[in-house]
Amino acid sequence: MDAFRGEWLKLRKRPAVWVLGGILVCLVVLLTYGVLFLIIVTRPGDVQAGGGGLDSLKQAIYPSNFVVAVLSGGGGGFAGAIALILGALSFGSEYSWATLKTIFTQRPARLEVFAAKALALAAVLAVYDLVIFVAGAAVSSLVGAYFGHLTPWPSLVTVFEGLLAGWLVLAVWASLGTVLSVLFRQAGLAIGLGLVYSLAVEGILFGILGQFSWIKSIERAFPGANASALIQALSTQPRSPQNPEPVVGALQAIGVLLVYLALFLALSGLTLRRRDVT
Repeated sequence: MDAFRGEWLKLRKRPAVWVLGGILVCLVVLLTYGVLFLIIVTRPGDVQAGGGGLDSLKQAIYPSNFVVAVLSGGGGGFAGAIALILGALSFGSEYSWATLKTIFTQRPARLEVFAAKALALAAVLAVYDLVIFVAGAAVSSLVGAYFGHLTPWPSLVTVFEGLLAGWLVLAVWASLGTVLSVLFRQAGLAIGLGLVYSLAVEGILFGILGQFSWIKSIERAFPGANASALIQALSTQPRSPQNPEPVVGALQAIGVLLVYLALFLALSGLTLRRRDVT
């Protein structure tokens, strides 16, 4: 418990943690809601946008759909990159500062220190998750009031499921940043490699080659596709090109993400335990 309090204090007092959180909230508000709102209010009502018309765009940012809207941008989109950076900084900075040796000589076992750091990171991710949901709900209510559609709202069960799904997706990406920073003993390279993977492999490669069935089969084993599938499974909107069927079921997506989370954490912990940190 003392180790956790120490790690939580470090993260809580670190400006970069809350700068990243502020950036995440701004991205959710501006990109998830702001861009669509500007498109809606500046285009003629008879112009089709994205194949579904302006009505479908409005539905996407109404209060009834705010859970999926927040997750699509904040949980499954740019928030993954923010979480990856946070995970890499929380562990990799200890190598840059040469503080791990000092920490390990202060009695707590290495795995105890690792567990404390992981729990503190998980707590920060929970704060991120809650804040973007609050921001999404607030902006959705403003949009709904503007267009006269303040109701209905999703059920509390749906909101809770969305919070859990969002935290799980953030945790997987943060754990990827963690394992890379531990393997390479620095935050910079870990952030660079993680972002290249998320953008080039998960984004561009699968996006371009996703039309091939054999690529789709491979994609089902990767965290990004399963995160997207989990988010899509929460949607109550009719299926369309903008809201396609998930590539895998919700249970399979949860299982794959949990496996990746456990694998990344186990590899990080074992590496930290066995490797010389001097």
